[in-house]
Amino acid sequence: MTKPETHPDYDALWHLVALGILTPDHAPNGWQVAPDAPRPTRVAVIDTSVAADHPNLRPAINRDLALDLFSTRLGAFPYRDGTAKIGALDLNAGTPVVDGLPRASELLAEMVDRLSHDGTAWLDGIQPMTGADFSSHGTAICGLVGARPAIARAADGYPSPVPGHDNVPLPYAGVDPHCEIVPISTNYNPDPEQLILALLYAELIDADVVLIPRTISDPSRTVPELNRMIGDHALRDLVAPTAITPAELEMWEELATLLVQVSHQRPIVCAAGNSNEEHGIYPANLASEHNGIVSVGAVNAKGLGSSYSDTRHVTLCGPSDDGETYDRGEIRLDPHRADQTLPAHASAASNEKFSAFDIISTDVPGIYGYAGGPFLGDEPEIGLREFGSYFCRFGGTSAASAIVAGVLSLARSTGRLSPDADGIEAKSFLLTLGVKVSRAGQEITVPAWNGELSFPDSPAPAKTPPATAPA
Repeated sequence: MTKPETHPDYDALWHLVALGILTPDHAPNGWQVAPDAPRPTRVAVIDTSVAADHPNLRPAINRDLALDLFSTRLGAFPYRDGTAKIGALDLNAGTPVVDGLPRASELLAEMVDRLSHDGTAWLDGIQPMTGADFSSHGTAICGLVGARPAIARAADGYPSPVPGHDNVPLPYAGVDPHCEIVPISTNYNPDPEQLILALLYAELIDADVVLIPRTISDPSRTVPELNRMIGDHALRDLVAPTAITPAELEMWEELATLLVQVSHQRPIVCAAGNSNEEHGIYPANLASEHNGIVSVGAVNAKGLGSSYSDTRHVTLCGPSDDGETYDRGEIRLDPHRADQTLPAHASAASNEKFSAFDIISTDVPGIYGYAGGPFLGDEPEIGLREFGSYFCRFGGTSAASAIVAGVLSLARSTGRLSPDADGIEAKSFLLTLGVKVSRAGQEITVPAWNGELSFPDSPAPAKTPPATAPA
């Protein structure tokens, strides 16, 4: 007889309660937005595009500044009329981040020219590549950073998803529901020029926090071993599907330098990777005590490192989901699964470390999101047909990095972090929030808003003095 499923129920905002940002009844835990802030905290998200019309995201997305670099080289403004003029943007054009970088300097001049001479929102009439089928990852990321609670209505011709109620509450929130998010969308495997332009744009619009929740496929840094020489040839050249030109290598080198130089001005929060990479994926592995790059690993709802994440060589960890693993390093299986059978050497398993809690975030409504939807075809322009597909289970160090970026944003929005703080100062502040969690032979640093962590899948709260952590 198959045993029944016994997955636990959990709060969709458990990660905010765990970090002490919200109280258990979802009220702000002793914080409010600084009343004299000149503008909302600006978070630039370099990722896929975003479902900007999602009810919980619509007020958070800066539609005037959002830029798509997937469709055209110098970017299109996806939420403006294609023939409309961009207008005057307030640009940080005197930035020093390209000092010593000749190719990046040329690109900066091109970008400033693109944004400063009353050009059209879309270049040469090319439509931005920001459709729903491109946007699942970016939508989940933006929701974790800055979603707002919302009220939605049923679409014309469809019954309300909540029978008897025309207004449907969607009480979901990101870490900082007062920030503004600027999506800077790229393709799935961007070249160095595209990424340089994305970073330069984040610099030009004076973003307070930059979030890169994925890897960058630099042929010399994605797998560090590729820098090794075999005879007179670099291993990266021998395994490359096509020859890597000197010009391309120069651009990759400038991108690496630019990442560090931008991080001196404003923090860059990066996902550390989901394959237990010892020093994190690139660009997270550029993090050091001498720059403002923040490398983020993942911790599950028990306060233990997620099975897929390195927790030793990161700046700190953020809440996320967990995953099953069965290798020479660890056996960690989901004991809630009905079809779970333990191996003969079950005594070596550490299934007690597994947490079934996922991260919940916003999703692309309808059939194109992670959750999918019951109706075929595009979503109506106004109103909901259902709301099950508006949210999804999410995780990985992508989710953890988005939550940590949200913590930095909230600190600026509430005045705990000075608006004049540069990238290194912002990173140092983040580390002052760090609480060391020592469990099951692990020591993990996690930011806690008020100095205390409370993991919902674990009986005991974690509370220690502020701690420092390796970069």
